[in-house]
Amino acid sequence: MRLASLILLFGLSLTAWAQGDEFGARYWYSEGRTTRSHNAQSADPRVGNPTSVLTWTDLTAHAVELHGRKNFSGGRYGGWYVKGYAGVGSITDGSLRDEDFKRDQSTISDTTSTVKGDNLSYVSVDVGTDLWRGSKGRAGLFAGYHFWREYVDAYGIVKTAGDPPLGRTAPDSLLVISNQVTWQSLRVGFAGQWDVSAPTRILLDAAFVPFAHVRDEDSHWLRQARNDLGPAPNIHSNGDGYGFQLDLELRHLVQRDWEVGAGLRYWWLRARDGEHSQAGFDLQLLELESQRFGLLLSLAHRW
Repeated sequence: MRLASLILLFGLSLTAWAQGDEFGARYWYSEGRTTRSHNAQSADPRVGNPTSVLTWTDLTAHAVELHGRKNFSGGRYGGWYVKGYAGVGSITDGSLRDEDFKRDQSTISDTTSTVKGDNLSYVSVDVGTDLWRGSKGRAGLFAGYHFWREYVDAYGIVKTAGDPPLGRTAPDSLLVISNQVTWQSLRVGFAGQWDVSAPTRILLDAAFVPFAHVRDEDSHWLRQARNDLGPAPNIHSNGDGYGFQLDLELRHLVQRDWEVGAGLRYWWLRARDGEHSQAGFDLQLLELESQRFGLLLSLAHRW
């Protein structure tokens, strides 16, 4: 993934330098959430449906990215373009709630853990065309590929329901579970810009994701015995789904060819009815959903 990011950024920077539209950098402050549930009744009819629900919440992240857009001439409305961005960041904190249920959906266990890191990375590449161009802006359609991966570590266990003992059952310094979720998506959408005034413009990218594939891996570090979950990563999930992504920015020209900007970004992806495997059993993934929302700050050079 890092090699692909470098190739993307190098290519966009060269084309932008030669005759393109823009190239710049962004900072993204965001909070995320991922929820996963599965059904294990095929292996044990005494458990519920859902059997287990893991919810990672308040996943605060700081990311930096490079972005660019290259315009190509030709065609009635001004031709076509390639745009994209690639970023890496750090997830600084959050929490995990792990719930397990009996067949009547009463609680077997309900625990919480503290997220203390780790990281996220992402890449997006789109090809599009402007269907309308005027004195105050332009608008058109695009299609592309999106990659999004998050890795988090959770520490300590506080048991709030289920069989005794309740309370803290593992110290906050002990790494108990790590999770990596990877989305690969195809997206189609609308891109446009509107000039508010001579130095100020609004940029919008709105994408529907008709197909997204997710792979989720859990590493339960305290359950690696052969008669338990086995070596980490010891829980795997796969599924296909859909989603929506939105970027909205306000840009202002501060010097000739240089812009500063601020905006919002929102990603939402959901997979349903996939595969889930643990302890040698092939089970049913009910749902895996990831969201991330936050503030963008940007600096860009236009040619």
